[in-house]
Amino acid sequence: MELTDGQRHVIELVDAFCDEYFDEDSIKQWCRSRGVPTRLYDAFYESELGSYVLPTSVGGKDCPFLDRATLIMAMVRRAGASLPFQSDMTALALLSSMRQISQDEIIEDLYSKTGRVLFSQAFTEPNAGSDTQAVRTRVTADAGAIFLDGVKTFVSSGEFAENTLVLARDPVFGQLDGGMSLWLVPIRSNGLSTSPLNTVGQEMLASASLSFDHVELDPNWQIQTEGKLNKMMKRQFGLGRVLVCASSVGLAMAALDDAIVHASEHTVKGRQLVSLPQIQEKLADMEAQVRSMMAITFEAARTADRNTRDFDLDTALAKRYVPSMAAEVASSALQVFGGIGYTDQTRVSRIWRDCRGNQIAWGTDEVMAGVVAKSIVRKAGERRW
Repeated sequence: MELTDGQRHVIELVDAFCDEYFDEDSIKQWCRSRGVPTRLYDAFYESELGSYVLPTSVGGKDCPFLDRATLIMAMVRRAGASLPFQSDMTALALLSSMRQISQDEIIEDLYSKTGRVLFSQAFTEPNAGSDTQAVRTRVTADAGAIFLDGVKTFVSSGEFAENTLVLARDPVFGQLDGGMSLWLVPIRSNGLSTSPLNTVGQEMLASASLSFDHVELDPNWQIQTEGKLNKMMKRQFGLGRVLVCASSVGLAMAALDDAIVHASEHTVKGRQLVSLPQIQEKLADMEAQVRSMMAITFEAARTADRNTRDFDLDTALAKRYVPSMAAEVASSALQVFGGIGYTDQTRVSRIWRDCRGNQIAWGTDEVMAGVVAKSIVRKAGERRW
């Protein structure tokens, strides 16, 4: 598949970075400790790669979203695991949908305090998933003060980010947005407690649950959305889906890389594994699946750059198709490895777990089917090419 010059440059940067900082023993350790070391974070944001994540006002690169998706895809392929930089990029992508004054205020505040523009996103809730209409976390006013109560879950880097962006039901300040509002809350606020959420995969994302017990809010913490919160959230979920797909493609590519090496090096009764027709068929199918996933993910990323009315359809279609196909590729790779693939002596079992988790993040396969169906029904009668 033909890549742009920008994509090729990103891949070169990723390869140089990973050659210096990534090895399988380190990746395993970071998964066990459920997070990457500070030195890796520092190295990433001090390198040119960090400029693909940061806002332009603090040295970030003005580049296509396609390049950012390619960065995640290439890094995940090298690591054979989901990486927290994906969560950082998703969070910061939300800034692009905010009004300029809100962007500037958030960037200035965070950068002056921590030297980074990073925050976690507290959107998902127990028994509600990513359904924003089912949010129960609530803002109330009492005796002249404002308070936040509720529970959020699957918050990536929720224990480590200095601030978290909270979506809440809000009859006090959310009138223009259908009774909803966004708040950037310091993680050390009184009444805010965190606990690790030990997922079976995607350990380096360091998921956490956050509990808000009558947390007093500063009015300055509210994100001014001016009645455009729903539009902002729809775009945010779309961008999140593209990056999850990019991560899924990277995982699938890693699984295929490992399967090819194993099939070429391993012998059965004196024959190379790759010489067996059954294995050749699996490798051929995996290659076709990876190419298909890349194409649909890149197209969704291009739609994000163009910001056309096909954005919801293209991102939902990618999310519906890519993570599930990546899980199939990882499962096929595990099958090529045989019993050894079902242990922690190879990457493929970790890759499969991470792929499976991506089928749930930013909207399940079933939810995406509904989004896609509604979009194609609305487009019925239009030319399809």
